[in-house]
Amino acid sequence: MTYKSIVNPKYESLTQFVNEVPQKFDREGVLIYDSRNQVRVFKLESGEKIVVKRFHPSLFHQRFDYTFRRPSKAKRAYTYALKLQELGISTPDPIACIEGYHWGLYKQGYIVTTYCGDPDARILREEWEQHDDLFDALAHFLVDMHEKGFLHGDTNLSNFLYREDKESSTGYHITTIDINRSKFVENPSREECVRNLMRLTHVRPALKKLIGKYAELRGWDAEWATTLAIQKLEAFERRRELKHKMRKKK
Repeated sequence: MTYKSIVNPKYESLTQFVNEVPQKFDREGVLIYDSRNQVRVFKLESGEKIVVKRFHPSLFHQRFDYTFRRPSKAKRAYTYALKLQELGISTPDPIACIEGYHWGLYKQGYIVTTYCGDPDARILREEWEQHDDLFDALAHFLVDMHEKGFLHGDTNLSNFLYREDKESSTGYHITTIDINRSKFVENPSREECVRNLMRLTHVRPALKKLIGKYAELRGWDAEWATTLAIQKLEAFERRRELKHKMRKKK
């Protein structure tokens, strides 16, 4: 496999580390996520922590797609992070992206970012009757995100990190991660925005609370927004259940 990398000029000093990532990934670092993709945290000699995400190897048809038609997941994660920073939307600093090619076709990629370390917002689905201030802060973040034309590709609560911030008007600093499947849309419609939020959580009370706060901030009818979100979520769950049953039959 041959590798091509793009290193953020801001982190040129980490070029050697970036070039060694494919060889080091399975042997070093601390594994913090292991599913289709894997995420490891590496500690540099300086004591600084670096996050590396390795994307699952692409399927055969995707290899052609990512080689000739559109950017790979790794390159999108890198360029989207730069775009978010331009828009003033918090996301970990992109350090580099790495693309691996086999026989001239893209096969697997890596995204390298700074380490955040803040907890994710899944506490809102587990303790939805509490944390009104955090619900408000996340709703403000989501409104800002959409008003700037950013539709997150995986709006799961686990992809929004938070920490208390007394200097923030909401009392919290929110950071978003896992952005490679996202898209940028100028002036997204109300339905596009609500549909984008419907998978924040499958816990209905938590979803209704968050969508309600979001709608109020935008001056929209909260009942309409929460009803639409639940309808979209239920349709998604039915499709997922049908796919699961069809796989079991096979």
